[in-house]
Amino acid sequence: MKLPRFLIIGAMKSGTTTLYRDLITNPAVYMPQDKEPGNLNTDEVLTDAGRARYAALFAPMRDDQVGGEASTSYTKRPDIDGVPARARALLGPDLRLIYIMREPVARAVSHHAHELSALISREPDFNVAVRRDPAILNYSRYAMQAAPWIDAFGKDALMLLRFETLTRERRATVERVSTHIRVTPRTELIDEQAVYNKTDERVLNTGLAATLARTTLYKKVLRPLLSPGARDRIRKAILPRVNVTQVPPTPETIDWMLEQLAPDAEALASLLGQPAPVWDPEKVRRKFAPAA
Repeated sequence: MKLPRFLIIGAMKSGTTTLYRDLITNPAVYMPQDKEPGNLNTDEVLTDAGRARYAALFAPMRDDQVGGEASTSYTKRPDIDGVPARARALLGPDLRLIYIMREPVARAVSHHAHELSALISREPDFNVAVRRDPAILNYSRYAMQAAPWIDAFGKDALMLLRFETLTRERRATVERVSTHIRVTPRTELIDEQAVYNKTDERVLNTGLAATLARTTLYKKVLRPLLSPGARDRIRKAILPRVNVTQVPPTPETIDWMLEQLAPDAEALASLLGQPAPVWDPEKVRRKFAPAA
């Protein structure tokens, strides 16, 4: 039974799609075409049937390939919990892990914009949404999210990456990730100009398109035949573009968020072995300051 030997565990809106797309350019890497299968989210994966469904994602993998998958739901505590224990029980203690972290306020703002564009949230005012929905801040508590993975697999198994480093040093970062998951890097195959999964480029699955996307025919027959790039081109050609209108955070909200996230930010700096803060609060304030 073929199963993954590495996981990209998040964070949501932190470049996981870019890393996924860059890794699958390497012939030595196999990842399912469904980027976020999320099979480890529930105990069902530990049953015979659940294990078989998970393994089916990796059935096409060649013996000379290293398999992995990328599900940001694996770092969405407390909404989804127990994933590290299930991963260890099913995949063993030698699993390699990659966690990409983005400046926490920027990630939270992008998280909310994503939910608006996907019609998950109907609240356009970020200042209201961030106080109403605990997930927006919880998914930016990186030390809290990483803790059970370190408990289950040890600190050396978990590679902590910064989104800003990935975007600035893309090939060098993928080379380090490749070494971490024990494959020979092939970074010359990466298209550094390609940009994936930007919220302002999202299209909206509605009507007939949404119905088709949920059918067994599409999920089991058509989708596996389409590369991620082909699916991107089809979506952009036939689906309407989403116009996201988001009320941005006020300076008061930024200060409140930084205060709420401060204990986790300090724990993360300790985890990384560097002085706090990992991201400069003053730069965060300047980035989101209202235009003069």
